[in-house]
Amino acid sequence: MRYPLAAFILICVAGSGHAEEQSLVIDDASISLDFASVSRLATDAPETSFRFGGAAVEPRVKLGLSANDDRRATYASAGFDASFGEVGIGRPRSILDNGPLPDGAPGVPQTLRPLAAEAALDERLGAGLRVSAKSGPVSFGTSLHSIEQSNISVLGFAGRYDVDRVPVIDKIAVYGGAESDGDEQRFRLGTEMTRGITTAGVDVLRSNEDQGRTLSQVYLGLALTSSVSLGVSGLRDTLDASDTTDTRFGLGASIATVGGAFIRGGVDGFTSDDPAFGLSVGFEF
Repeated sequence: MRYPLAAFILICVAGSGHAEEQSLVIDDASISLDFASVSRLATDAPETSFRFGGAAVEPRVKLGLSANDDRRATYASAGFDASFGEVGIGRPRSILDNGPLPDGAPGVPQTLRPLAAEAALDERLGAGLRVSAKSGPVSFGTSLHSIEQSNISVLGFAGRYDVDRVPVIDKIAVYGGAESDGDEQRFRLGTEMTRGITTAGVDVLRSNEDQGRTLSQVYLGLALTSSVSLGVSGLRDTLDASDTTDTRFGLGASIATVGGAFIRGGVDGFTSDDPAFGLSVGFEF
């Protein structure tokens, strides 16, 4: 039996509020720098904005930590948020790990992680770039990471299309993503539907490792409150080389606070002989 522990801390550092505003304007009228400060309520989001050609840009620093068994992964990136989306440079997470694709069942650990996440757990993930954007109902992004102790890199793409006005259903989304290191490729394709407090999804994950591996997954999320969600999942894991199939079921829960802290935990394969337990803890400032 294995007990993977997944924990990460997400910290977003920005300036303070939005009152008592001052502006420093350079000779070039298209560039200005805005400062703002105010005594904020605990629920106010911090904000420091730079303006380039009239576009507001908010700086961001993100730090993360993940653990799985005796392996550890660290992430650190600096970048900015803008009206079009977000840019992170350094050692950001894969676009398939934290991006436009849904997380699946709340709190349930991933059975097949992105290639960049696996490299990070093996302490081989190098410098990278991550860009995500949103335009109306379309969300998309890409990430590129170097792999240390080798001359290869991992490139990923992901996209999502949301339809808000569907009869009977509040929202439906179609999504997909792919990642490759030049040798192994991993794909994910699926759809997710939301009605009231219930979210349900169906997706397929495919990898060409070991002559081929396919995971077919169904998941369900239930938002008990605005901050507490429960999740359940079921998947079939098929290995082409041995022509064997393993059926796994997952249970999980997610708790978030107004201040940005969250706890997510669950088990993948709770009916199997080899269950995987996961726990994630995070803070956002």
